[in-house]
Amino acid sequence: MIWQRHRAEGDTIDTSDRRPATIVDVAREAGVSFKTVSRVLNGEPNVRGETRARVMEAVARLGYRTNQHARSLRAGQSRLIGVFYSNPSRNYIGEIQIGALERGNAEGFSIAFEHLEEGPDGTIPPRGGAALAGVVLTPPLTEDRALIDSLIASDTPFVRLSHTEAEGEVGHITMDDEAAAREVMEHLFALGHRRIGFIAGTQSHPQAQLREAGYRASLATAGIPVDESLIARGTFDYESGLWAAAEILARTPRPTAVFASNDDMAAAVLAVAFRSGLRVPEQLSVVGFDDTPLASIVYPALTTIYQPSREMASVAVGMLLEKRASDAPQRACLPYRLVVRETTAAPGA
Repeated sequence: MIWQRHRAEGDTIDTSDRRPATIVDVAREAGVSFKTVSRVLNGEPNVRGETRARVMEAVARLGYRTNQHARSLRAGQSRLIGVFYSNPSRNYIGEIQIGALERGNAEGFSIAFEHLEEGPDGTIPPRGGAALAGVVLTPPLTEDRALIDSLIASDTPFVRLSHTEAEGEVGHITMDDEAAAREVMEHLFALGHRRIGFIAGTQSHPQAQLREAGYRASLATAGIPVDESLIARGTFDYESGLWAAAEILARTPRPTAVFASNDDMAAAVLAVAFRSGLRVPEQLSVVGFDDTPLASIVYPALTTIYQPSREMASVAVGMLLEKRASDAPQRACLPYRLVVRETTAAPGA
């Protein structure tokens, strides 16, 4: 089954005949939460009549049918879905947790979050071997062959937040990271920037590779040689962003803009710029990636790429609940958007 969503302002979920409507579609159509839809469909009290009517109208319009597979899972022994992560960004993981919990709660499932290390040490099931209805893998665990083999051997269904396909997966969800990075660079080019630093993410992280590829390809398209001295490698956490930013901003001549592979490292660039007496965005433009809550809390508010992390986690849980034995692996590509705030301007504005 293929579910493709393209980047567009005000984009809505595709409910064509290629994919049955889900509880996510109903919630969006009715303008309510997943849990409210679940309460209405299960006939629970304490739902306003107006809300109940709006939900049922959405159900009728979309032709939504109750997820019988999820019901059969609830009737079985396991109502537990695992979400495995090995990402140092608490802001990113927080968004993943919210999305998974909202969808799991709406469907009557519990979510267990487990930090695993990459490699053989990461193959230990959570909670001492508790049975799982399925597992969601987040980057970089999405490419951990030992972990995937362990899930296949234990006959545990899994969905990955990755742009690649993997043997045995129920499906995978992603966004176009390379195109998003290109859009960041086009935004900076349009402002007049030509000397642009880049803080890459962990090399084992496939999305980090795509973001760097977008950065490099954009320079090539613009006819600007890649200056390797303007590229520093972080590990997606604030601390690595500090030394990466210090390294890039020490170059002569200094870059007029820095593009960081996530918001945590971009926030570190702001801190280093402040300590160095550089005004943002007058003397330095800064762009992040993810649009976590951090992006709108820091000052100046961060220009960044919105990654639909909550929705990706929600869709991943939904794929596990909607799986049937005869289903082919599902694929979903969710839309991103550039969010322009206060940290980008023309050089020397």
